[in-house]
Amino acid sequence: MSHRVSVRPFLSAAGAMLLAGGAALAPPAQAADGFPDIEFHGLLDARVVRTPDDRSTFDGGLGKLRTGGDPGSRTTTLEEASLTATAHLIPGLDVYTHVRAEGEQRTAVDIIEAYVRWHPAPTGPLSWQVKAGAFFPPISLENDGIAWTSRYTLTPSAINSWVGEELRTEGSEVTLTWRPDGPGGSRFDLIGAVFAGNDGTGEMLDYRGWALIERPAGLLDKLRLPDEVPMHQHRSPPASFQPFAEIDHQPGFYAGGRWTDPLGGELSYLHWDNRGDPSVTNGRAYAWDTDFDSVGYRITPAAGLTLLAQAMRGGTSIYPSPASESDGHFQALYLLASQEWGRFRLSGRFDAFGTHEDTPVTTRPHFDEHGKAYTAAVSYRPLAWMRWTLEGVHVDSRRQQRLNVGLPIEAHENQAQLGVRLFF
Repeated sequence: MSHRVSVRPFLSAAGAMLLAGGAALAPPAQAADGFPDIEFHGLLDARVVRTPDDRSTFDGGLGKLRTGGDPGSRTTTLEEASLTATAHLIPGLDVYTHVRAEGEQRTAVDIIEAYVRWHPAPTGPLSWQVKAGAFFPPISLENDGIAWTSRYTLTPSAINSWVGEELRTEGSEVTLTWRPDGPGGSRFDLIGAVFAGNDGTGEMLDYRGWALIERPAGLLDKLRLPDEVPMHQHRSPPASFQPFAEIDHQPGFYAGGRWTDPLGGELSYLHWDNRGDPSVTNGRAYAWDTDFDSVGYRITPAAGLTLLAQAMRGGTSIYPSPASESDGHFQALYLLASQEWGRFRLSGRFDAFGTHEDTPVTTRPHFDEHGKAYTAAVSYRPLAWMRWTLEGVHVDSRRQQRLNVGLPIEAHENQAQLGVRLFF
């Protein structure tokens, strides 16, 4: 359900600034009936959580889940309040903003996405669109709901948890689309982007490893590192970093494609590279040279049944000095099946993930890890604007870094949640 508010008398200052940035993309046009206007959507998310034993990364621990450190405890929390606004300025020109209030972020309200999109009406089988601003790269198959949420589970896969934490396109993206059979038939998309920032991307994967966390970082936010990291570096915890910072002043890019067929499903590929210079620092942090390839597939083979599969493989490097250089390699995959029956949905997902580090440092175990995760969720939507979800996540992981703080090298974590999401 949406609420539309006329803004003929005025444009917001934020919308005017974004429009100025994208005005060069849009040809002159006369105002059409119904333009401009703004469409609002919102999300309130509350949870009751049974926490696992391992201390969560949000508290400086090495746990793989959002909560932890107080085994068996039950906490009730307002997870987040999000508001999205899409300003339709003229036909084909939109300004989108997603802001969030959440207790663990640095500021009371943070920006998750903000961009201008120009998508002129197609005049034949070819069409195109341009986005400019700050937005998620086109990787996630799960997080396609309001405020970058998933309809399948409360907790996204390890791959898309990391996308939410460390990836945000701060630049421009172009998509070329070819529909040889017209609307409703097969579709081919070519996607390319150039971006700034994202020089911190890879630091969390190296220093903490993979995790399953449903909280994307805001543009103003910082990510906390495990306390073991600053302690090993003879610093006092806590320590954090800004994943979207620009450090080396070199643009990054990504390029990929997507094929969609009404019967064959959707197959996508993306190569992402921040082109970081791992020897450059801004005095507070070094740039990480990170790149990866992602492949995803989605299909609906029967009524109400959705199958998803995604795999990612890449590397991240840093060279503060010849004695402390580090080359990290990471990979992950997941398989998800979800069946919907009327107001109910049952979903299950399997994750496998790992990292490997090559470094001359011999004073600590390398940050290698291997892990698997199993997620099951059942959702009930009694009303169009309400969804209840009961979810359980079990993670088995082996990470050498745990030996540094006297923990067993293997961890077995369980988290259970009952969540209610209210949409408007």
